[in-house]
Amino acid sequence: MGEDRHLMLDLGADMLFTSPYLKKHLVCSDELDQCFSVEDTGLYYNFLDKLASISSSAQRVQAALNGVAVARFYKPLMPQSWFFEPQADYHQPELGELIALDICSEWLTLMVVETSPSASVCISLSGDQLLAGSKQLNTFGAIKVMNDRIISLDTHNQEQELRRVG
Repeated sequence: MGEDRHLMLDLGADMLFTSPYLKKHLVCSDELDQCFSVEDTGLYYNFLDKLASISSSAQRVQAALNGVAVARFYKPLMPQSWFFEPQADYHQPELGELIALDICSEWLTLMVVETSPSASVCISLSGDQLLAGSKQLNTFGAIKVMNDRIISLDTHNQEQELRRVG
């Protein structure tokens, strides 16, 4: 079995989902075909609910399934916060929350798939993005960042709405 195999989730009823994550980035048994558990299903529906603002149902499903794959199987990551601008307002994100990260005045949209008091693991919902040098964050790529870099899209959207009303 080569190192380039991808994680496959068995969704039942002859449905198999192939994630973009390579075996070398995963913590799981040598057998990469994994059954969807009851916990995975709960996490999937939590992510799907949080992704309601994405208009394409296929993109919502793909993002939710990739979120489950990262939350359940991805190797622990070290924070890579230096790519992103620190934020004045500290935000403790919730599981599945859509957040933004500021890279050179451009915002990337991500979904939080694992949280802790100091850092969060997220998957990118933006297109492929060059972070610095040769470091690229692909669509659905996983990255861990300190929570002081996270921009709450809910808070930002509320502020924008208040500016329009006021």
